[in-house]
Amino acid sequence: MQTTISAVSTQTIIISTILLLLFTASIIYFLFVYQQKRFLHNKELAEIREAFNQTLLQSKLEIQEQTLDHIAKELHANFSHLVSLININLAEILTFVPAEARENVSETKSLAKQLMAELKALSASLNTDHIMKIGFIGALENELKRINKTQKYHLVFSKSGNEYRLRPEHEIILYRLCQEVLNNIVKYANASSLIVLLDYTPELFTLSISDNGTGFDVASVEAGIPGKESTGLLNIRKRAKLIDAGIKVESEPGKGTKIIIQIAQTK
Repeated sequence: MQTTISAVSTQTIIISTILLLLFTASIIYFLFVYQQKRFLHNKELAEIREAFNQTLLQSKLEIQEQTLDHIAKELHANFSHLVSLININLAEILTFVPAEARENVSETKSLAKQLMAELKALSASLNTDHIMKIGFIGALENELKRINKTQKYHLVFSKSGNEYRLRPEHEIILYRLCQEVLNNIVKYANASSLIVLLDYTPELFTLSISDNGTGFDVASVEAGIPGKESTGLLNIRKRAKLIDAGIKVESEPGKGTKIIIQIAQTK
């Protein structure tokens, strides 16, 4: 009798242990499944958020391009026309002014002609259709020519490898990115030398823009330290991200800045 009770107790303990283990295993399993679902849910939310940010950025850039197109057309249609009229009027006035004033009128006429050329170049640099037609290289060369006319920089521009076209929308964004970089150099770098290098390989497109200007502390800018923020650098990174371009910024105070942009080529 006692042996029977002992056996029953043993079986009860075993069954209870098994049930407890099964219960524990079930809890662990459900926790694991919950964590997995939570992880997947957070991942989906992050992907949705990233897609939304990309769409928002794309929309902003499209609005910017439309605005720039409108400005370009206004410059070409209205301002260029006005400058042309000024030039014509100055040419007519030139025959009637006294000899001592002709030099000043001629100089003003020459300035008006230069203004016309600058307006045409500026209009072309803002016009998306024109950029897509001449391509990224053509647009970049025109931008560098405009900078070179200031005679403030020793400019070096070179290409290596077999040149090829990027996707049209990528070329537009890449060109705007270069404009942002060059604009920062002209405004803030206080540089005397500017080097732009392009390297084409079947796998990778690489663009580097270097200057010998004042430079800056990259870590401070990246960390967003008050007084060190750079809207220009933030815009550059946003544009690069939109076309899946890798970007590296090398700079030190007093040692200039080098920005490297790379775009992997898919076959």
